[in-house]
Amino acid sequence: MRCLPQAIALALTVMLSAASLTEAQSENQAEIVRQEVEAMMAQNGFGAVSVAIVEQGEISTYHFGQLSDGAAPDDETLYDIGSLTKTHTGLLLALAVSDGLLALDDPVALYMPELDPGVFSKNGEHATIRHLATHVSGMPQDLACDASDLPPDALLVCFLDHDQTDLMNRLQSMELLSVPGEQYRYSNAAVRLLGVILERVYETSYDELLTERVFPRTGQTQTYSALTPEQHTRWQVGRQSNGEPAPDASMYFNAAGGLKSTAPDMSRYMRYYLTSGEPLARDVVTLLVGEPDGLGRAFIWNTFNLDTVGQLYHGGGTFGTSAWISIYPEAGLGIFMVTPSVTSTAQADLNGASNAIIAQLRDDN
Repeated sequence: MRCLPQAIALALTVMLSAASLTEAQSENQAEIVRQEVEAMMAQNGFGAVSVAIVEQGEISTYHFGQLSDGAAPDDETLYDIGSLTKTHTGLLLALAVSDGLLALDDPVALYMPELDPGVFSKNGEHATIRHLATHVSGMPQDLACDASDLPPDALLVCFLDHDQTDLMNRLQSMELLSVPGEQYRYSNAAVRLLGVILERVYETSYDELLTERVFPRTGQTQTYSALTPEQHTRWQVGRQSNGEPAPDASMYFNAAGGLKSTAPDMSRYMRYYLTSGEPLARDVVTLLVGEPDGLGRAFIWNTFNLDTVGQLYHGGGTFGTSAWISIYPEAGLGIFMVTPSVTSTAQADLNGASNAIIAQLRDDN
């Protein structure tokens, strides 16, 4: 394996319990991460990668390579985490169920009285909250901005124009593509609709729900929907698949994507699921839909063999950033990886590297 001239830095370690990592375990973790990330970067040409690990309640962050401005990434670097935002929506949904504000098998139409109920039904089957949360509602992936020939700048303009008002207008004429519950179809539109419903049952904005109900639980202090000028200087625009700088999408945000965060803050987010002990942290990983091959979905989280491997995972892709997160509650392990690069295989590459790192850490425990 060719070693790249990339500096590795253990940016943050937090001791949380008597069962903390030994010095040898910490060194072994760092070496495993270094080998796997350098191999991935050598193969795929990523200019920079940041990694966060939670093991035995301890947080460790690692940074490799150089950002587009020549600086090295660190614990202050803000990345767009893309669809990892959806898992935050899943946590809010589990909270709303716990609070008795809605039920998973409630029909979606119940919360959208201004729309014709037929919009959310097909062949007599009605889409439910559970269907939205598990991508089997029959809704399309997107209700707008899905033309394949839109250049990045025009696509961003379309995304910004496709605000909540436009979403509601387009829902009026939507037709489900399949019978609810019968076919998996990843849907940004469905999660955006969940965000609208959560705002209605809590009578407050989605942004305020994160600030008031999620972040105090998870301990996140550097995860944002909008950036101040100072924060924007730490945010990485990233590069598109053609190597060109991505458009500045820092103002784009909704329940399906657009949160910005740091490696340490994503560590705090993972640690919540692993160590908090709060019933909600267990509720949100409850299997809602399972498949014979072990794949399934919890509250928006993807799952794999929850009763054995115990994996929760999700990918995130934006104009210029690719991210991956996997959490293993039974093993007490979590990993977040992000690169300010977009390629056709970037999320799969991050997934493969994270799987390799976790497999070695599990073998050592």
